[in-house]
Amino acid sequence: MRKSAFTLIELLVVIAIIAILAAILFPVFAQAREKARQTACLSNTKQIGTAFMMYTQDYDEYLPLTTYPLPSNSWTDQAQPYIKNRQLFRCPSDDSDNWNAATNPRRSSYFLNAYMGGASMFGNLSSVASPAGVIYIGESNKNINRDHFHPFNWNGNQETPPNPMYSGYMNSITWSASLGETVELALRRHSGGSNFVYMDGHAKWGKWTQVFYQRPDQGIWQGAFDPRQP
Repeated sequence: MRKSAFTLIELLVVIAIIAILAAILFPVFAQAREKARQTACLSNTKQIGTAFMMYTQDYDEYLPLTTYPLPSNSWTDQAQPYIKNRQLFRCPSDDSDNWNAATNPRRSSYFLNAYMGGASMFGNLSSVASPAGVIYIGESNKNINRDHFHPFNWNGNQETPPNPMYSGYMNSITWSASLGETVELALRRHSGGSNFVYMDGHAKWGKWTQVFYQRPDQGIWQGAFDPRQP
């Protein structure tokens, strides 16, 4: 009796079909995993936003301080009683390698907008006219150990902000400010965009082209990062 079996051609066809299906499905699976990380990151930012709202209620609407001028003033420590979980400070897509550094470890995947640092003129929630339209927290690029960014120093002055169309801005903002400081935000960490927390505590995903704009007639040069919203 003859035993039936697959021929070499049939096996090759099956292998080719499996390879084609894998090539189609692997990117889909990767996108699904990234979407899950984006959702987890958004959940982190929502909880951080809620913690800030509780903080302001307890401190007469004053906002947390930053690592400047004292590292001990970092909002990552001041807000901890309202969060009680430092894992919320780390985005699942943040591959920084200095979280456990012996000196100056990374504090958070999220940066506070220094416009609204507690010691600034916008350091009180009541000083911001449109809290629902002003970004308070953005995602930082990897390996940075401070806890804030400075939109008011972008490109050295408020009247000439950087051009987001430059190819160098495709993944992060990096340029020299008037005092030699470098400002870095992760702008394409999640599906070509990033998660942001607004002054009223809500969080949402957005692209750089959606959050950066200029309205010279209103004195706004840093878009949603600028607290001078009418």
